[in-house]
Amino acid sequence: MKSFNDFKAYPCNTVVGYENNKVIVKQDDGLLFYADIPDNLIDLGETIAPDELTSIRELPKEEQDKIIAKYKDVEV
Repeated sequence: MKSFNDFKAYPCNTVVGYENNKVIVKQDDGLLFYADIPDNLIDLGETIAPDELTSIRELPKEEQDKIIAKYKDVEV
């Protein structure tokens, strides 16, 4: 059985929206990520494990800018 010390603390990865068939996730520190998960499988406000996320920096610059402009001020 795992002890409490065996678990790693993760930042809060909160679903804040959907763009171009991607779920957009924001961490407490403001960093934005995405996951290729259909929007009908996860609701706004839910959290996602970090191993399912990819930084928006992996997306084309135009798409990054659109996501940042839309979600930078969303509170988590």
